[in-house]
Amino acid sequence: MGKGMMNGLVIYRDLYDQKGPFLYLLYGIAYLISNRTFLGVFIFEVIAATFFLYFAGKLIEKKSNRYIATGLIPVIGAAVYSSWSFYSGGAAEEFCLPLLALALYLLDEVLQDDLDGKRCKSIFGIAGICAGVVAQVKYTMLGFFFAWFILAVIWMAMKRDFSKLFSCIGRFIVFAIVPSVPWFIYFVATGSLDDWYRCYIYNNLFFYSHISTEQYSFLHKIYEMTKTLYWLIRDSFSYFIWIIAGFILQLVMEKKIIRKLSSLVIFGFTYFVIFIGGNKLAYYSIPLMPVAIIGAVYVGMLLTKIKINPAKKIHLCAEAGIAVVILAMSTVFAACNTQNAEYRGFNKEDVWLFEAAKYLDSDDTLLELNAIDAGLYTVSGIVPSCEYFQTNGIGLDMMFEEQKKYLKEGRTDYVLAVAFEPEFIDLNYCLVDTFEYNETDHEEIYYLYRKKD
Repeated sequence: MGKGMMNGLVIYRDLYDQKGPFLYLLYGIAYLISNRTFLGVFIFEVIAATFFLYFAGKLIEKKSNRYIATGLIPVIGAAVYSSWSFYSGGAAEEFCLPLLALALYLLDEVLQDDLDGKRCKSIFGIAGICAGVVAQVKYTMLGFFFAWFILAVIWMAMKRDFSKLFSCIGRFIVFAIVPSVPWFIYFVATGSLDDWYRCYIYNNLFFYSHISTEQYSFLHKIYEMTKTLYWLIRDSFSYFIWIIAGFILQLVMEKKIIRKLSSLVIFGFTYFVIFIGGNKLAYYSIPLMPVAIIGAVYVGMLLTKIKINPAKKIHLCAEAGIAVVILAMSTVFAACNTQNAEYRGFNKEDVWLFEAAKYLDSDDTLLELNAIDAGLYTVSGIVPSCEYFQTNGIGLDMMFEEQKKYLKEGRTDYVLAVAFEPEFIDLNYCLVDTFEYNETDHEEIYYLYRKKD
């Protein structure tokens, strides 16, 4: 989608997918950095991770001290970035983590007794911008900001300064709209505003859910979500242990009820909005990760309470040594815990995509069936030329009918089909090669077809 944008195509109108436009812009810039690899995406991943850990460290330091924060940052980083949730990488949720961490930092500032009106307005404005950007990346993450807003408003309402409260609410709403304005202008100018609504809003709401139909009761949905949470905790215990620790320590160590429950409320709203639809992909739980910062914050506060203050008791060389040991241990943990460890032994020749790409040229056209893009568009340099250039996760009848039409017309030079030979493929295409792809718990067969002369 990002590649298409950078080559003059209009997202949603000319190419169909269901994520938000800011994500496609980011991937478009990444395409300009490196148009046949994910180097550009990796650069943005590192930047996003840096800011996420920076805001995490600032919050931990605020509640303890810099030395404790320095020790806990790599631990949290290892717990988050080596988890099962990052199995695939490059997800929309990943790039929003810095915004969620920043919002947590700002919420802690709001939930204080001495916040002046000018700073309060500034905080609500920044949080509004964060929410607005997230809304145009993947709006299912907005449960996080709904909880943020509710907690902040209730806290301020308890102060009975309603003039300041309404001013802050207005500031949040206005600034939340601002990030959408350039996209509104873009879609109006390209005549694709209805396509944006259809693809990003309507289809996600009414066609993407697995258990959102009337045949499932609300209690059944809650049951399914509870099961999902159980498996999330088992599969991603590296950061869930920090989330759970945060819940417990916050309840014990805080005195005021809103502060006691703030992380639980944020987690609950975020989790509910993301998983109420019944989908359970690994990366969906990434927006829950900032709540792990709360666990680290209270662990830091505990360490401060038991008088661990390296600034007074430990020599500078010893401090550096401790930091290096913690960083090394965190790195080893991440290297061993990551779900992608098996790929470190791969050579380029081991990846079927590069073998398949030898058949194609960047000027060719391609259609991929029965799966989202497996990476062949990237390694071959081909720009998508069909609206339904891949089989999207939302099983629209229109998509399948259009793809059949592409095959009957011989619309593209090549077709990549996953797991089966497509109907009508023999009309215009012949099989040139098959490729096997094997993972620890997954295997697939890809069929590459070329248009007949």
